[in-house]
Amino acid sequence: MNLSLRQLRAFTAVADSGSFTGAARQLHLTQAAVSVLVRELESELGVRLFDRSTRKVALSDAGREFHPQAQRVLRELENAVASIGELRDKKRGLLRVAAPQLMACTLMPRVIAAYGLRFPDVRVHLVDTLPEQMHGLVHACDVELAIGPDQPEAAEPSAAEPLARRPLLRDRHDLICPPDHPLARRRQVRWSDLAQVPFIAPTLDFMRRLQPELIGAGLAPIVPVRQVSYMTTALGLVAAGLGVSAVPTYAQALVQGHGLVMRPLVAPVFFREVCVFTSRARSLSPAAQSFVDFMAEFVEPATAD
Repeated sequence: MNLSLRQLRAFTAVADSGSFTGAARQLHLTQAAVSVLVRELESELGVRLFDRSTRKVALSDAGREFHPQAQRVLRELENAVASIGELRDKKRGLLRVAAPQLMACTLMPRVIAAYGLRFPDVRVHLVDTLPEQMHGLVHACDVELAIGPDQPEAAEPSAAEPLARRPLLRDRHDLICPPDHPLARRRQVRWSDLAQVPFIAPTLDFMRRLQPELIGAGLAPIVPVRQVSYMTTALGLVAAGLGVSAVPTYAQALVQGHGLVMRPLVAPVFFREVCVFTSRARSLSPAAQSFVDFMAEFVEPATAD
């Protein structure tokens, strides 16, 4: 059986209006075209749907049985189309996003709150994780997006295809220390000033990224007294007076919450590139694409730092 939507719409229009003329006017078709569609439908079903006379058109017994079913099919189709339209227009949806712990408790909540004002029916589920675990969450389809510092893909023989990478911002790193620390009195601090100061490496790969920058500037590598997995652990250690560390500028509110101060680190200025990572094998949902576009717009002022 090969029924068409045009046939169903023609049938319900005739049934609702009580005439082929009224149905033709409603559907913006000729009366002859409506008659052809109804005859085709009756031929497919093998029954007469209308009892016709020179004065009126009335539903047959089969037509009365079929009418509510045809209305239900058309209504469900309209609802399905409307639902897809809402997804397309970002009026609703569920988006899962991964971000490293520091970004997840500083920048991302502000982005999600602002995004929610523009798209209130899109729910954003934030997954906080270690930076080196972001790619795996995208590969496993646990999240649609990962947002964080650029990370190398896992070098395994069976590693999945590299993720698509979109640069978002360059986060400058500043010194953090207690307000009574001697370095807190300076307007800016050189990396060479940290040679004799206990330095706490804030994440597992921080020193690997930093050391080439220092060597390129003609400086000796820094040997940290501690290396931690989470930036918030480094904040706690610095607040306890166990050393100094470096954090992205977007972490300012969290730094202040620990009673610490930030000072620009220079010579060289150390940046980490923050990127959006997505699967090359899957297209972004409308909600994900709108979130990426919105976040690029939201963080744009930070790129000027």
